[in-house]
Amino acid sequence: MNSRSNRFQKRKHPNKGFFRYAFIVLISAAVLLSILTLFLSRLAIQKDNALKEQLGGTGIPHLEVRTLRKQIDQTNDDGSKKVPVEETITPEQRTSKVEVEPLKPNVLPADNPIGGTSNSDIYQPPKTGKRLLTYGRFGGRLNNQLFQFITSLQHAKVLKRTFVVPNEVRDVDWTGMFDAGFGIWDLDSLNNAYDIDWTTGLSAEFALTIPKNCVLTPAEGRRLLNSGPKSWEKWDEMCPDVIDIAGSTGLLFCDQQHQFCGDYEAKMEAYKIYEHIKLSASLLQYIPSKREEFKNKGYDELAIHSRRAGEGGYDWELCVNGNAKTCRGHISGSDQDKFCNTRTMKGNCAAWLDLDWQIKSKSALKKNQREYKFVLASDGTHDWNIDFKNQFVVANNTDWLLALERKVNDDADPEKMIETMAVSALSHSKLKRQKDLSRMRGKLDALTATLLDLFSLVDSKYLLGAYYSTLSLNACYFRGLDRVYDSNMCWMLMHPNSKHAIIPPFQETVNVKDPNLDDHLPAALMSDVEHAFVRSDDGNFIAIDRYLVQFKGKQVIGILGDGLVPITIMENDNGEETVRADFTCAYGDEHDSPATVILMKGNQSYNEHYYKRGEKYNTPFSTNGDRFRTMIILCEKLNYDRSLSRHPPLMLKSPDGKFSLTIGSTFQRPVGQVMNAKSTVNHDKLVHCLNPAYGLKDPRWIIEYLEYHRAVGVAHVHVYNVDMHSPEVQSALQIYRDEKFITRHDWSGKASGDYTTKKTYEHAKWAAQTDCALRSRGIYDYALFSDLDEIAVGGYPGGHLAPALEMCQEAKEKRGKIACSFNSNTVSSIYTKLNDEEELAMKDKLILERYDRIEAKPHCPSNCKCLGNNCSIMDRKFHSGRQKYIVNVRDLTIPPRPMWTHALARDYDEMNKIMEVLPDEVMHVRHYQGHWYKNNNLLNSMEEKEAPLSTTLMDTVRSSISGSRDKKYKFSKRLMYAKAKDTALLNGVEWVIPVERPEQYHRAKMP
Repeated sequence: MNSRSNRFQKRKHPNKGFFRYAFIVLISAAVLLSILTLFLSRLAIQKDNALKEQLGGTGIPHLEVRTLRKQIDQTNDDGSKKVPVEETITPEQRTSKVEVEPLKPNVLPADNPIGGTSNSDIYQPPKTGKRLLTYGRFGGRLNNQLFQFITSLQHAKVLKRTFVVPNEVRDVDWTGMFDAGFGIWDLDSLNNAYDIDWTTGLSAEFALTIPKNCVLTPAEGRRLLNSGPKSWEKWDEMCPDVIDIAGSTGLLFCDQQHQFCGDYEAKMEAYKIYEHIKLSASLLQYIPSKREEFKNKGYDELAIHSRRAGEGGYDWELCVNGNAKTCRGHISGSDQDKFCNTRTMKGNCAAWLDLDWQIKSKSALKKNQREYKFVLASDGTHDWNIDFKNQFVVANNTDWLLALERKVNDDADPEKMIETMAVSALSHSKLKRQKDLSRMRGKLDALTATLLDLFSLVDSKYLLGAYYSTLSLNACYFRGLDRVYDSNMCWMLMHPNSKHAIIPPFQETVNVKDPNLDDHLPAALMSDVEHAFVRSDDGNFIAIDRYLVQFKGKQVIGILGDGLVPITIMENDNGEETVRADFTCAYGDEHDSPATVILMKGNQSYNEHYYKRGEKYNTPFSTNGDRFRTMIILCEKLNYDRSLSRHPPLMLKSPDGKFSLTIGSTFQRPVGQVMNAKSTVNHDKLVHCLNPAYGLKDPRWIIEYLEYHRAVGVAHVHVYNVDMHSPEVQSALQIYRDEKFITRHDWSGKASGDYTTKKTYEHAKWAAQTDCALRSRGIYDYALFSDLDEIAVGGYPGGHLAPALEMCQEAKEKRGKIACSFNSNTVSSIYTKLNDEEELAMKDKLILERYDRIEAKPHCPSNCKCLGNNCSIMDRKFHSGRQKYIVNVRDLTIPPRPMWTHALARDYDEMNKIMEVLPDEVMHVRHYQGHWYKNNNLLNSMEEKEAPLSTTLMDTVRSSISGSRDKKYKFSKRLMYAKAKDTALLNGVEWVIPVERPEQYHRAKMP
C-alpha cells in the first residue's frame, strides 16, 4: 500500500512542477502583453495626434482621420492599390463641434506615421551604368512645361537617377531656365537639392543615343512610379544608362487630372520640388505685393486667375467640360453635386460674370461687389475694367524688360554678352550675331508676364483659380500644402495621401449648391460667346474681337470695331475715295505693320457718313441717321504664328500716341471645316445671323421661330442677346444650344460696357451682323440676316429656302452677284383681336398659324418708295422695301466688309452691280410688325390677303416641338411650350396688343 502510494506520489510530482512553471510563464506573458499593449496604445495615440495636428488639430472629427488612414492604407508596399474601403462622413459629423478651426492640409509628416519601410529605403539600385533620366518636351504652354519638368524631376529623384533636362528648341518649349544670363530664375536652391544635368541635353545627339526600349510608352510612363521597387529594378537591368519617360506624349497624370504619380512618399517628392523653384529677385520685385505703391491697400487679400470661356473657339464646353472632368475626378459621391455643379463650373470660365459665387470661403466673400480688391492674372481676353475699374492691380514686367535691354545696350560688347546669355537652342538661334534683344523681346515679354502672373497668385491670401489650368495648378503647388483651403480649388487638387479630396468644413464654406435644388444660372452665364469689347485709351473706339479672317488663301489678322480711329479720307480727281489708316499694328515681335481700314459705304461720301452724320447723338459709335462707324481693320502684313498656344496681344497705335488699343482676346475664327470652294449647290448650308434680340418673356415664339427656320433649311443660328430675356426663354435657348443648333452671344450692355445700348444703332446691329459673317466665312455657303420678328419664307408650296439659294448661286456664277435681297411683307393680322370662335379654332394651333393674312400691297413710304401714279409704280429695293438679304460666305476671295441692314452697303450704285433681287415667290420675309398702320390709323382701311404658311411645314414644326427629346431623353420642348401656353397673358406674339377690327379682317373659314 505504502509502496504503491510512494510510486504514485513519485509519478505525480513532475506534473505538479510542470503546472507550477506553466502558471509562472503564463503570468509573465500576461504582464509582458499588458506592457506591450500599453506601449502600442501609446504609440497609436501619438500617431493619431500627429495626424490630427497635420489635419487641423481637434477641429477635424476623428471619423475623418480614420477615413484618411484607410485611404492611405489602400496602397501596398509595391505601389499597387488595395481594395478601397469607403466610409461616409455626414455633414453633421463634420460640423459636430461648435468651434471648428479651418482645416490644415491633409498630408502626413515626412516620416510615414503609418509605419512600414518606405520605397526609398527598399530601393537600392546598382551603381552601374550612367543612370540618367530625361523626357521629351510636348507642345504645351509655359505652365505645362513647368509641370512636365517637375514631374520628370520627381521621377529622377525617386528612381535615384541624374535628371537630364532636354533642350528648348521651339517657341513653346522655352522656359528660360537654361538661359541664366537673362536673370529670370533663381535655381540655386533647386540645383543644390537635386542631381540635375543642364549640359547633356543641349546636345542633339543625346536623344539619338536612347535605346527605343528605354523610351516609355504613355501607359508605361504613368505606371512607372506606381509599380514599385521590383519593377524599377527590372528597368535598371534593361536601361542602366538612360530612361526617357515619354513626356513628349503629354503630361504624366495618375489617377486624376493634375495628380502626381506614385505612392505618398513619391508624391511628396514632387511637392518638395516646388519649394526650391524661385524667381530671380530682380523679377520677383514686380509682383504687386512687393510694390510699395500697392502695399497695405488690400490688394493682397484676393488674387484671381481669369480665363475666357472657350480658349480659341466659341464653345463654352471646352472650358466647362474640362472643369467638370477635373472636379469630378477629385471629389467623390454626393459632394460632386455640391462643388462640381454647372454654375460653379461654367462661372469659373468667366469669373467676372459671377464673381461672388466663385468664391467659396466666408473670409474672402464681400457683401458688395464694389468692396473687392484683388490682384488679377488675366489671359487678356476680357476687359475687367468694365465691371471692376480701379479695384484690381496687375503685375507689370515693363521695367524689368527695359532694365535688361539697358544692361545689354550699355555693355562694351553687346554681341558677345548676348552670346553668353543665349544657351538654349531657341535663344541661340534667335540671338546669333545680334547686338540687341529685339528678336527675343516678344518671348521675354510673354514669358516674364506669365511668370509674374503665376507668382502674383502665389503671394495672395486667397486664390480664385481656374480648375482646368496648369497655371492655377502650379500656383496651388507653389503656395504649398499648408494653404490649400485658402482657395476655391487647391484643396480639391492637392491630396497626396488620399484618393479623393477632403471637403472643407462647411462652417467656413459658402456658395455650395444644395443637391435638392435646381442649379439656376444667372442670366450672364447663359451665353456661349463672350466678346472682348475692348476700348481704346481715349474711349472713342471699341474692338468687338480680334479675328483670323479667311481671305485670299490665308488667315489675315483683323479687328471688328466701331467708333473713331485716326484715318485720312482722300479723294482722287475722279471723285473716288480711299481711306488711309493713320495708325499701325503690332503683334509679338512685329511692330509698325500697316493697317487697312474698311468702312461701310453709304449714299454720301465717307467723310459725310463717318464724321458729320449723327452729331446729335452723345456717342462716338454708329447711330441712326446713317452714321457709319462700324469697320473692319486688317493687319495683312502680320504673320499669325500657328505654333503658339497663347498669342501675344494685338496692338493698334498712332505715331503721336494719342490713339492706342491693346486686345489680347482669343482669335475668333470659323469653328468647323472650311469647305472646298467647289462644293456643290445641292449641299448648300445656310447660317442665320439673327440680329440683336431683346425683351422676350414667352418662350413659345422663340421655340417656333427656331423650329421653323430649321425646317426651311437653316443649319445654325447665331443669337445676339441684349437683355438675356426671361428664365423661361433662357431655358428654351439652352435646349437648342444642347442640340448645337444655336450659338448665344452675350450682347448685353453690361458685357459691352454700354456699347450695345439703344444709342448705338439698334443695339449695334451692324457689328453683330459683321461678327456673324466673319465667323461663318468658309464654313457655310450663305448667311441670312434678319430680325426676330421676321421669318424667311421660301418658294411655295413647300416654303423651303433651297430654291432661293440655288437662284442666288446661279446669279453669282452667271452675273457675278455675291448677295441676294428680297422683299418684306407685313403680317398685319397680328393686330386683329380674334373672336371666340377663332380662338377656339386656334386652341391647338401654333402662333405662326394664327396669322394667315398679310398686307395685299406694301404701304409707302413704310416699306416701299412711291414713284408715281398714286404709288402704282413703286420701288422696293433695299431700304425702300425693308428688304433683307443673304450673302455668299463660302467664297473666300470676296473681301470682308461691314454689313448694313437692308443690303451689303448703303451705296446703291455698287449694290445694283453685286446684289440680285429675288422675286417674292422664291423668297421673302414675313414681318410680324406694322406699327405704321396702327400709328396712322390705317388698320381698318388697308387691304389684306390670305397667305397661310404651308400646312406641311406647320405640321413639321408642331411635330418637332412635341416629339423631340432633350439630352436627358425628356420631352422638354413640349412641356415648356404647353406650360407657357397655359400661363400666357396673350395668345399671340407678345410685342403687339391686338385690337378690334372689322369683319373683313377675320377668317372667312375656320381651319
